[in-house]
Amino acid sequence: MTKMIYIHIDTTSNAVLSRGISPLEFYHGIVHQPNNLLLLDPSSDYGEYETHTGLKILRGNEGVKQYFDELARNRISEDIKWIDFNDSALLKELTPLEISELLYFGHMKTHLHSPFFYKLQNNFVYFDLKDELSRVYYRYLDEYYRILADKLTRTVLEKINDRRSFFRKATPVEKLDISLLREMKGLFQEGVVFCFQSAHTEGQDYKIPIYLIEDGSFRKNEELTKDDMLVGHLIYQQDRRQWQVTYEDKDLLFLTN
Repeated sequence: MTKMIYIHIDTTSNAVLSRGISPLEFYHGIVHQPNNLLLLDPSSDYGEYETHTGLKILRGNEGVKQYFDELARNRISEDIKWIDFNDSALLKELTPLEISELLYFGHMKTHLHSPFFYKLQNNFVYFDLKDELSRVYYRYLDEYYRILADKLTRTVLEKINDRRSFFRKATPVEKLDISLLREMKGLFQEGVVFCFQSAHTEGQDYKIPIYLIEDGSFRKNEELTKDDMLVGHLIYQQDRRQWQVTYEDKDLLFLTN
């Protein structure tokens, strides 16, 4: 089960560094499903060789879906790094400079200029990093909020029903509205963890502590330290079937606009 979910958002480039969300959860959560993928690993064994860029591509929605299914089954062991694109014809119009920029992007896993290419019309760039972290660029940040809302909702559903008896009906959980997550954008820019290890129930309220992580990236051992500050709680009210966020310090509210 999920112990923690880490989020750090760079709103300048719309890059989201996160831990606790799988590639398949990403794929099922997005609205703008990729038409095609350009794999940014020149040595990839997966996909079809594209002569103009020298990279491998996956064509069509079915090919993309199969790729994520293979990832879910752990049948792809190479680095996950790709950029989606809309039209194969425009792919062949990439200049040598644009191709070199894509190769740099794939090698360094960070953008040189804009992460969104006019000729590719891409909505995402996806990088799997070490320690189960990922860095994903979103043309529309609401895509990420939707993924995160789905993940938080599913995790709370699992936690609330984890110890129910076989004969007891499962307790439903209302889906978390992404507007509540949008309001937390300022905190996400600082870097936070939703700590399910320390989540608990008080009456009808299921409370998930939210910690500010100061070092800019989440540690592999999933342990909080004295430098990690409790800033609030994400609360699911089971009797009202409502979500809310409470803050430890009212001064933190300036981060929620």
